[in-house]
Amino acid sequence: MNKQAWIEYALSKGFESFEIYQSVSEEKRVAWFDHEMSSYVTSHVTGTSFRGIINGKMANTASEDVSDDKMEAVISAMIDQAANITSEDEVMIRKPAPAEETEYVQTWVRPSGAEIQELLKSLEEKILAKDPRIIQVTDLEWEEDTSRREITNSYGMKVEDGTKIQALVAGAAAMENGEVKNDFKVETVHDLAKFDADKFVNELADSVLSKLGAKGLPSGNYPVIFEKDAMTSLFSVFTGMFSGDLIGKGISPLRDKIGEKVFSELVTVMDDPRNQNAANLANYDDEGCPTKTKTLVDHGVFKMALHNTQSAMRMNTESTGNGFKPGYASPVGVHPMNCYIVPGDKSLDELCADMKEGYVITSLQGLHAGVDFVTTNFSLQSSGYYVKDGKRERSVTLVTVAANFLELMNKVVAVGNDLEWSYRSVTCPSIAFSECAVAGE
Repeated sequence: MNKQAWIEYALSKGFESFEIYQSVSEEKRVAWFDHEMSSYVTSHVTGTSFRGIINGKMANTASEDVSDDKMEAVISAMIDQAANITSEDEVMIRKPAPAEETEYVQTWVRPSGAEIQELLKSLEEKILAKDPRIIQVTDLEWEEDTSRREITNSYGMKVEDGTKIQALVAGAAAMENGEVKNDFKVETVHDLAKFDADKFVNELADSVLSKLGAKGLPSGNYPVIFEKDAMTSLFSVFTGMFSGDLIGKGISPLRDKIGEKVFSELVTVMDDPRNQNAANLANYDDEGCPTKTKTLVDHGVFKMALHNTQSAMRMNTESTGNGFKPGYASPVGVHPMNCYIVPGDKSLDELCADMKEGYVITSLQGLHAGVDFVTTNFSLQSSGYYVKDGKRERSVTLVTVAANFLELMNKVVAVGNDLEWSYRSVTCPSIAFSECAVAGE
């Protein structure tokens, strides 16, 4: 498409400003099952969205077919759409801003198809040979995702960013005394030559085998540790509390709490779209606003909210560069990017030793149905293991943990050092809490 021609045509039809957002994504999925490749899927999608302001109203639309002969019809439809918008919110398309770009230093080495197949074949053999109780490799897949996004507008903005990720997904089922348990593992792989297949297999096997023979716990209040994956799952549900959009609408549980202590002083929360350890790095958000590193919570004190352009205008402040879209056709929302709780200095084993006796939660279920975002109350089914005398004693399953998230985050005893990014854009280390309610036997 001739982007400049589209912009000039939109301006000639009365638009005050006009923006073209274009995303190009490529995906590859190679799946392996029962000693053979079960599927090989590739896709290439170019998606384009348009935003324009006319008579003070923001119109938008999106399509995968944006050949230049569609120009008149698309612009005409946007004019009709704007005429029917009743919102009185102030709108704006951003002007270019000076920015120093950060180069992503991690490199992704793309393997050949033959290397991928050999890897999957080898992993299946290793997983099945690891222990006679492992009866099936339930999932084995190599995934590659590459995307590029470009923003061009009538103010002369032209910025672009790209992301890439390669990941391995594996799942296994184990059986003992008629009981069957499943688990899975996901790991990003920058370079197959540096990938430790034996370590990957050992961790998956240990995880699924540890679930065998699990039992419940008597109901009560226990010292607990949310292991890093469980803590990440729980924290991810509540990261919307930092959204300036939701704060401005009065929905966030952190509304009117800037400058107040909301978490334990042991907790600091960062949002860093340019973090080199994360899977993806963004120099700009999806409005073309330069990103930056931000401290959201500093030793328990809520310091700042996340904003896109519109939420910032509502609250008479500046965008924090967090105007991101879930997809090219979606509206710009307020989303964290590489958000994390700053790790402490103790390993998970050291947290267990300090706790002496209590419950380590390794996984949570029902994260959408069992969470009230506004009150931060949650009640979730969990599994993990019981610790006695500072050591793992036995596996635990089918128990419910319940608390108020804000209250729980003020009961932090220690923050672990096991922060792991992998494929995530939100992540946490393991965290020990003085107590949490458990409903079990």
